[in-house]
Amino acid sequence: MSIIKRLSATITSNIDRVVGEIENHDAVIQATLAELRKKVAEAKVRLAHVRREEAKLKKQIQARYEDEQRWGERAVEAAKTDEGKALECVHRRQQCRRQARKLEQSQQHYQLIAEKLARDVAQGEERIAEMSQRHTLMRARQSTTEALNAVNEAGDNSLRQMEDSFDRWEIKITQEEMAVDCDEVIDPLDREFSNLENQHALRDELAALMAKE
Repeated sequence: MSIIKRLSATITSNIDRVVGEIENHDAVIQATLAELRKKVAEAKVRLAHVRREEAKLKKQIQARYEDEQRWGERAVEAAKTDEGKALECVHRRQQCRRQARKLEQSQQHYQLIAEKLARDVAQGEERIAEMSQRHTLMRARQSTTEALNAVNEAGDNSLRQMEDSFDRWEIKITQEEMAVDCDEVIDPLDREFSNLENQHALRDELAALMAKE
């Protein structure tokens, strides 16, 4: 199992436990994502190094095969006049071929490593994208929930304030009404004139009745 895959598996298996133990879930997820990004970045650096080495080996392999061809041409030319020199050219040609094949083995090894690292990087980036998307969705849900709670709380406060305002208003009106009633009760002069006016009205109505008789 690759380094990135192992790290991803570990994060996946432990994330619920860690989140359950730590109150700040957002910070936990951000720290986890940062660690995963770091591992992916390290894998990318290693991948770039391996690919550079692989490219270097390809050039060396090509150079050895070109040397092989050149020593073969020299062997043919030397055989016309000097068999010993021609044999030495053939020997050099064989050395170039062996070196090229050995380099090819190394190049194949680097190629396998590069392919594996490339897969690890792709898997890591895919995992980061998934976790980042989920993180964004969770933060959006959290923000929505907090906003709704704030609205509800503000609404409750507003209702309470409105009820308090009605209560204070009603108390004020009641106090004013009581003050008016008290004024009417405690004003004897006004009561005396009212009684006299009522008596005059009664006498006038009585006189009107007697006049009709």
